[in-house]
Amino acid sequence: MEKIINKNQSLGEIVSIFPGAAQIFNRYKIDYCCGGHDTLEGALELIAIDNDEIINELNNEHDKFIKTNSEYKDWRIEKPSTLIRHIVETHHEFTKKQLKEIDTILFKVLKVHFKIHSVELLKVHKYFGALKTELEEHLIKEEEHLFPLIEKYETTKDNSVLSEIQQLTKDTEEEHEAAGNILKELEKITRDFNAPEGACTSFKLVYTKLHDLEKDLFIHIYLENSVLFKML
Repeated sequence: MEKIINKNQSLGEIVSIFPGAAQIFNRYKIDYCCGGHDTLEGALELIAIDNDEIINELNNEHDKFIKTNSEYKDWRIEKPSTLIRHIVETHHEFTKKQLKEIDTILFKVLKVHFKIHSVELLKVHKYFGALKTELEEHLIKEEEHLFPLIEKYETTKDNSVLSEIQQLTKDTEEEHEAAGNILKELEKITRDFNAPEGACTSFKLVYTKLHDLEKDLFIHIYLENSVLFKML
């Protein structure tokens, strides 16, 4: 089998070639969203595991993916406006829905389980509150300012618009990193989003929803940092 994926490629490029790589990277805690510009070799230097093992796994799974998947969409060849519509309709809407649901359930869990799990739940509540504020403001700035400018540049090719976009994308990537750092803290506090032994259904549910939010945000951030912003 010819190797499609090698250690010199960026993490973002690998996920573009093979979207299933996101699940493998998640399993090994390789940051392909905010760290999408990093090479696979650089990322693998940070984890104590056989590099060839991961590279072979990526290539083996990629080969299976190409043979069996007919719905793969390479966003790199689409127009920026098409990708923006997908990001808003798929990822922004999911994020808004999850934030609202998590906020409601987490408050109830905090109240019911405060006496036994106060230390953990207070930290989760604090970090989730910071994440919710960060993301809500971030989504609005993208939808009301950054994305309309990118769509304007797509049609006008105005360099003054591009200059403004470049500054905004820099700020956006910094906000992505800030959200990513909060998620890493939540991972630690919750033992990778695993509720304590004997936890009730709501306790387990809120951690599951936090994990689902994280996984979607990773794809969301990757699409912006490694695909959309590279189109400009």
